[in-house]
Amino acid sequence: MRPARTATRKPLGLLNFIFGRTSKPLASTHEAAGTGRRLRAWLPWDSSPRREHMRLALLRARARDAYRNNAIARAAIDRMTSDFIGTGVSPKPMAKSEDVRMRLIDSWEAWSLECDADGQTDFYGLQTLALHAMFESGEVLALLEPDDATGIPLKIRLIESDHLPFKNETLSNGHRIIDGIELDKRGRRVAYWLHPNHPGDLNLTNNDPVRVEAHRVLHLFEATRPGQLRGVPVLAPVLVRLKDLDEFDDAQLIRQKIANLFVGFITRPAPDPLSQPLGPDNQPLPAEPSEQPALEFEPGLLQELNDGEDVTFSEPPGAPSGYREFTRAQLHIVSAALGLPYPFLTGDYSDINDRVVRVAINEYKRRAMALIRNVLVPKFCEPIRRAWVDAAVLAGELPTNQRDLKLTRWTPHGWAYIQPVQDIQADVLAINNKLKSRSEALLERGYDAELIDREIAADLAREQALGLPPSPAATSAVPPQETAPQEPKE
Repeated sequence: MRPARTATRKPLGLLNFIFGRTSKPLASTHEAAGTGRRLRAWLPWDSSPRREHMRLALLRARARDAYRNNAIARAAIDRMTSDFIGTGVSPKPMAKSEDVRMRLIDSWEAWSLECDADGQTDFYGLQTLALHAMFESGEVLALLEPDDATGIPLKIRLIESDHLPFKNETLSNGHRIIDGIELDKRGRRVAYWLHPNHPGDLNLTNNDPVRVEAHRVLHLFEATRPGQLRGVPVLAPVLVRLKDLDEFDDAQLIRQKIANLFVGFITRPAPDPLSQPLGPDNQPLPAEPSEQPALEFEPGLLQELNDGEDVTFSEPPGAPSGYREFTRAQLHIVSAALGLPYPFLTGDYSDINDRVVRVAINEYKRRAMALIRNVLVPKFCEPIRRAWVDAAVLAGELPTNQRDLKLTRWTPHGWAYIQPVQDIQADVLAINNKLKSRSEALLERGYDAELIDREIAADLAREQALGLPPSPAATSAVPPQETAPQEPKE
């Protein structure tokens, strides 16, 4: 009978194990979800994307302080801003009529020169300032303001995210204000509550938040979680590391400054009591303090010392071993977190060949293009363009019967050639073999084909009017000596 009972228990125990009916707790299938000895102290606070930024003001202040006082933080933000924007992300109208396209281009270029409400820069300068503020502070706001003093009554005013308070309230109409942003019952942004003046200004008498309709406010930030309302500085993951590394570097600098001090010590023998003068009480009189000038060392100097005197020099510590390797390792981590190649961050191109640089640039360009296409254009450039078209139509600058006036393709500034001969030859081969159009090739370089054609036509007309000889025809092939260099054999 004992074997029979044993046979019936095995399947039941297996079923209990499969369906979780067991008295023994199951271990986590993910190692990182365990709570054992190694991970029992790692219990991060998990919250919604709206409550994740409860201390954003402090984080923003620290990021700004790092930009002002930390060389690596400043270099990272400045480099990313200049690389991503360059001379600006320009619009290319996609209207079917060529006359309408030329009119859009001319009107936009004229308006872009005076679109800044503060009168300090043009539209492309506003792009640079907006992206810089987004990197440094995590977010930036732009206000669409009417202005009847110009031909097209529209101005753009950039304001810092400090104008957007961390105000939270439930309104009587069911709307909720979360971190200064008013949301309707479906969670859509309907308004922003903004301080009229910067909260950091002095002597403010009344600076209560004022409600501004959402269609007049552009909120530029990079969201990393669905439902995220506010932006985080790009330096947030590395702020602590940058501060610790900066303090470590300062300590090493002070250490070397002290180590470089050249100090010598002169020792004299103790005075002989028998040779000292005696006082009235037959006791040796104390020796008068002598002020000996410091020795001045010169090349080839032979310094004569008194009898019994000797000179010893301090032996300060030298430069610590491994300092360069440790610093480079930390900066590699910073560059990886920022998505910025290490040579671009530090200017250190040692031990790097051109093939590695090409790979790094290609990855860096993907990051730049993703941010431009997915953040800058839909949240900043495109809303401004649509508002400009509406204002231009109302002002009579554009026709009213065109439905494709707002169709626009945004062209980032072209990246510099890595190897000009090979890159241009590749474009020519792609165009000749119908792999891409000439317009597409020019757009990748940051140029508009229609504007280029107009300039070429103007150049040809001027050359003919002046009787200049025609330009030599371009060759379709590259001489063998100018083709891609052969890689050295390993």
